Amino acid sequence: MNRLRAALSCAVPLAALLLSGCGILRSNAEPDRLYVLRAAPASSAGVVAAVLSVPRPQVHPGLDSFRLALTRPGNELDYFAASRWGGSLPEVLAAFAVHSMDGSFTTVVGGGRSAGPAEFELLLTARHFEAEYESGGGAPVVRVTLECLLVDTSPRRVVGNCDAEVREPAGENRMAAIVQAFERAAQRAMEEVRGKATAAANAALQADAAASSGRGAPAR
Repeated sequence: MNRLRAALSCAVPLAALLLSGCGILRSNAEPDRLYVLRAAPASSAGVVAAVLSVPRPQVHPGLDSFRLALTRPGNELDYFAASRWGGSLPEVLAAFAVHSMDGSFTTVVGGGRSAGPAEFELLLTARHFEAEYESGGGAPVVRVTLECLLVDTSPRRVVGNCDAEVREPAGENRMAAIVQAFERAAQRAMEEVRGKATAAANAALQADAAASSGRGAPAR
């Protein structure tokens, strides 16, 4: 009985010490840095007279994460320590795509939001959205690859392919410079998507108008 009491009396201070130690570790740990992507300013090019819906983009396996991805030689996928996007990558890209396309169509809405029937949908898949490191070391090159289809909703059919691939070198091997390279690469990719999507939408609308005129029916 005396040995049991002695063991318990030693265990209580030890448990308290361990708990206090954990608290110290938690308080000294640096919080993750959060990063966002800002869309480029809206272009002054012509506006497509239609409503565009941008559903949440799909992403390649391994990229559906809050963490910023990187690759090393040998197809090794990893993530930057203590650094995160402000949301999961699909969420970040969804908002970024809507803002990037804003001003190119009469109305641009995200998937799940209603502004009346949309004439077109922009279907995006991010195949690459990572910082690539070479075997020689140094700063990485950010690779952004977007597969994109513009879909006419009535009747539902693909009217354009608007894929884009961009490689953007980081100025130095520091997180601030790497995130800036992510942003520049994403902006350049969406600028290419925007140009191809608006051209395809205008061509589809003109084809519809010509067909309707030939039938004597009003164009949509």
